[in-house]
Amino acid sequence: MRGFANWLFGIAAQQPKEYRRLRRIRKLIYRTVGELHAEVLRSPEPITFDELPGRAFRPIRRGASYGKVLDCAWLHVSGEIPPGTPRDNLVVMLGIRGEGLVHAADGTILDAVTTAFQQGDLPHSGGAYRPIRRIDTSGDRVEFFADVAHNGYIIYAVGKGRFRGAHLAVRDDEAFALYYDYLTLTVLAGVTEDAELATELRIDLDTAWAHVEEGDLANARLVLAAPLAKPSTSEFLYSAVGHGHLDMAWLWPLRETRRKAARTYTRALASIEDRPGYIYGTSQPQQMQWMKERHPDLFARMKHAVAAGRLELQGSFWVETDTNMPGGESLVRQALIGRRFLQEEFALTDDDLRLCWLPDTFGYTGALPQILKKSGMDWFQTIKLAWNKLNDHPFRTFTWEGIDGSTVLVHMPPEGDYNSRGAADGLLAGLKKYPEKDLGAALLVYGSGDGGGGPGEIHHEVTSREANLRGLPRVMYSRAADFFRRLELLDIRHRFRGELYLEAHQGTYTTNGAIKRLNRIAERTMHQTEALAAAVGQPTRVRLEQLWRDLLLHHFHDILPGSSIARVSREARETLSRIAGELDVISEEFVALLPHAGEQLGTLNLTGVPRDELLRVGDTWYRARVEPYAAAPLEPLAEVPTLIAEGDLLGNDILTLRFGPTGEIVSCLDAVGNEHAGAGLNRLVLHRDPYQWPFDAWEIGQGYLKRSPRVLRPSQVETFVDGPTAMRRQVYRFRRSRIEQRIVVEAGSPLVRIETHVDWHETHRMLRADFRPTHYGETSKSEIQFGHIERPTTEKTDVETAQFEICAHKWIATEDADGGFALLNDSKYGHRAKSGLLSLNLLRSPTFPDKTADRGSHEFSYAFRPFATGDLTAVIRDGYRMNNPLLVRSGVSFDSIATASNPAVIIETIKPAEDGEGAVIRMYESLGAATTTSLRTTLPHSQVTETDLLERSTADADLNELRFGPFEIKTLLLKP
Repeated sequence: MRGFANWLFGIAAQQPKEYRRLRRIRKLIYRTVGELHAEVLRSPEPITFDELPGRAFRPIRRGASYGKVLDCAWLHVSGEIPPGTPRDNLVVMLGIRGEGLVHAADGTILDAVTTAFQQGDLPHSGGAYRPIRRIDTSGDRVEFFADVAHNGYIIYAVGKGRFRGAHLAVRDDEAFALYYDYLTLTVLAGVTEDAELATELRIDLDTAWAHVEEGDLANARLVLAAPLAKPSTSEFLYSAVGHGHLDMAWLWPLRETRRKAARTYTRALASIEDRPGYIYGTSQPQQMQWMKERHPDLFARMKHAVAAGRLELQGSFWVETDTNMPGGESLVRQALIGRRFLQEEFALTDDDLRLCWLPDTFGYTGALPQILKKSGMDWFQTIKLAWNKLNDHPFRTFTWEGIDGSTVLVHMPPEGDYNSRGAADGLLAGLKKYPEKDLGAALLVYGSGDGGGGPGEIHHEVTSREANLRGLPRVMYSRAADFFRRLELLDIRHRFRGELYLEAHQGTYTTNGAIKRLNRIAERTMHQTEALAAAVGQPTRVRLEQLWRDLLLHHFHDILPGSSIARVSREARETLSRIAGELDVISEEFVALLPHAGEQLGTLNLTGVPRDELLRVGDTWYRARVEPYAAAPLEPLAEVPTLIAEGDLLGNDILTLRFGPTGEIVSCLDAVGNEHAGAGLNRLVLHRDPYQWPFDAWEIGQGYLKRSPRVLRPSQVETFVDGPTAMRRQVYRFRRSRIEQRIVVEAGSPLVRIETHVDWHETHRMLRADFRPTHYGETSKSEIQFGHIERPTTEKTDVETAQFEICAHKWIATEDADGGFALLNDSKYGHRAKSGLLSLNLLRSPTFPDKTADRGSHEFSYAFRPFATGDLTAVIRDGYRMNNPLLVRSGVSFDSIATASNPAVIIETIKPAEDGEGAVIRMYESLGAATTTSLRTTLPHSQVTETDLLERSTADADLNELRFGPFEIKTLLLKP
C-alpha cells in the first residue's frame, strides 16, 4: 500500500516533511490584491465563443460546481484593479477543478489552464490556482472568458468541475524561484544513490529552510544556488522534448478532444513564446486539421512556431493508430494522408518526416517496418513495450527488422513514459532501465499527457535547473528528429525481428466486436469503391479524402480496440456505418459506368484471387466463376450435387462432419478417410473473465486458462439441405444469452462456414470457439497486413507463455508433416494458439470504461478448412473470399483489369493515382518466399513505374517480370 501511495501521490507521500515546507514556501509567492466576480453558463455540449452573445450567465460562488464529468461550461470573470496596485508582477489567478481555454473579451485565445491530476504530479506553485498569461492588466479592469470542463479524476469518471475562485495577485519572484530551487533539489535528494550527495543536499535544504523561517528568502536562495551550480559529472545526455499525448478519444468523446487539442496547443505556444529554447513536439495531423477549421488564428501561430523550429511535428500518421487490426492499405493511407497534410500546410520536407511517433499503441505489427520505410520513415518511437507484464523487452534502442527484412531504427525512451515529469527521479530511473546506456544518449519525453496538456510551469522550471546538475545526467532541449539524427550515427548493436508484441492489452483484439466488424466492412467498401473508380477511370482523391480521414481517425488506438467509454463506441459504430453507406452510394455510380452486356445477372470480383463458388440470388442458386478484378455472367446451377444432412452427419463430396452432443464436430473425414477433427472442432465454451484492474476492457487475465470453462450444449438442432449447401442449425441458450449457429458445407468446397448470431447479455464472461485439430505443428501462421507471421504454439519460455492471446486478421493456420488446419473469420482478431488448441475469441463483456461493452446483438461468421501441408495459397484465397462477398449486378461483364500470373502474389489494391493521372496497383508476396510474376492489366497506360507507398516513382517496371522478395510490397503506377 505504501508503494501505491508513493506512486499515486509522489513527493507528498515520499517526503512529507519537505512537502510541508514547499507548501509553506508556496504561501509566500502570490499575494492577493483583489477579488474578481464570476458568472457561469452551463451546457451539456460545447458552445463556441461566437454563440455566447445573448446567453444568460448566472453568478457562481467560490466552491460551487460548474458541471459533472463531461459537462461543459463558460466562466465569465471580471473585476476592477484596485488603485495603486503594482503592475510589474500583477497576475490573474483562476482556480478550477478541471481544464479551461481562456479567451479575451473579444474572443482572442489567451491561455489554457489545467489542474487535472496525474499520478505522482509534483506540486504547483499556485496550489489550486493557475496564473493566466497574456491578460491585459494595464488598464483599470480585467475581463475574460474561460471555456471549462472536468473530465474525471485520473482514469475515473468521478467528481465535479468546481470553481474555486478568481483573484488578482502580485507574484514575489524571489519566492517563486526559491520554490522551484527547493523542489528540484528535494526530488534529487530523495532518489540519488550517492550517499554523500544526498547528505549534502539535505544539509543545504535544511539551511535554506532555516532562512525561510527567518523571512530571509534571498539567503535561502543563495544557499541553494551552490548545489544548483555544481555541474554534472555524467557524459550521458537526455534530449528533452515537450509533449502532450492526447488520445483522440478514450474517457472522453471526440468532441472533447477538439477542445483538449485547442487547450494543449495554446499552452504549448504560450510557453514557446515565453521560454527561449523550449521545444514542443506534437503528432496527429487530425488535431491540427481541427485547429485549422475551428481556431484559424491559433493554427497560424502553430505555423509560425513550426517555421521557427520550436514546434516539432512528430510522425506522419494521420492519428496514432492501432497497428494490430487495421488493414494494410489503411496503414499505408495513415502515412500518405498524414504526410500530405503536414507538407501542404507546414511546408515540411521529406527530411522533416523521417520519424514515426506511436508511443502508446498496443503492440506493433511485423509489417510495419516495410510500410514505414516505403513511406519515407526511418525511425520509430514508442514506450509501450515498457508495459509488458511478464518479460522486459530486451532492448530500448535497436534495429527493428520486419517480416520482409526492412529495417527501421527504434528508440524507446528508457524511463518508459511519454508523460515524464522531467524530474530527477525519472531521469535516474531511466538510466537504470536502459540496456544501451553506453550509447550515452536517450530521449526524454516530458509533459502531462493522455488527456493532453503538455509541459506546464513545473516541467519548465524543473528541467531548466537540470541542464547541467551534479548527480544527474545532462539534459538538453532538442527536437526528437535531431536526437534520432545523432543516434543513427552511433553503433546500434541490437537487432530484433518480427512483431513488437505487447504483453498486455490482449483483450483489445476482441472487446467491442461490433466496431471491429463495421471497420472491416468500411475498409472493404473503400477498397471496392477505389477499384471500381480505377476501372472506369474516375479520380477519387477529392471525393474520398474526408471519408478516408474519418476511417483513419477511427483506427486510433483506443477506438478500434474498443477501450473507450460507451459514447465513443456508439459514435464509432455510427460513423463506420455512415462511411460504408456513403461509399456504397459512390461505388454504385461507378458500377453504372462499367461495361454492360444485356440484363443477365453478373458478378463482380474485386479481389486479387480468382473465384469459383456457389451463389444464391433470391431463391435461385448460381455458379460464379470470375477472375480477379473482373465481372462475369452468373451460370445457372445445372445440377445439385449429393449432400449429406441427416442426424449427426453433415457433408459434401470433400468432407463429412459428425457432431457430438455438445454441438462440437467430433469427426471431420476427408474423401480419402483422413481425420481432421482431432479432439474436436467448434466447441463453444464460456469462460469467466473477471474484472482486470484498472484496465478491464484492455486485459484478459491469464488465470482464465487455469479454470475449466462451461461447455455450451445446444437446446435445439436441425439439419437440412438448401440447394448446393448442407446445413446444421444449432441453438444454444445459457444464462441471459442465446446463440444460433448455422454450420454450412457447400458442394465442392473444403471450407466449413459457421454463421453465427448472438444475443449477448453477459457480464465478465468470454465466449470462445475451440478447435483441436488432428494436424498441429510447433508454430502457427497468422495473417497480418501484407503477409503473415509465424509464432510458436509451445510454452517453453516465458516469452512464449506471455503470448497467450495473439492477433490474426482473416486466418490463422497450423500444420504438421501430414496436413494442415486453418481457422478463418470475417471480423475477429483474438486467438489462442497453444498446445494443440486453436481458439477464436468471439465476445467479451468487460465493465470498464464501458459498462455496456459488447452487450446486444452480434452477427459474424468464421470457418475452418483442412489444407495440404505447405498449401497456404488455398487458405489465403478463402480468407479473401470470406471477407469479400461477390457483388451481383445486372448485365455487368468485363475481363480482368489486373491479374498476377503467380498465385503467391496478391493484388491487394487497385486505385486511381493520387495525382489524378492514371492508376495504382499495389501487390505483395504472400507466402514468405522470393518469387517472380508477370502482371496482365487492361488499365490504359503508356508508362509503368515502380513507386514507394507515397506513389513517388523509384524505377521503371517490367510487367512481364516483377521480382518480389519475401512479403515484399510492390506499388506500380500506370500512367496514361
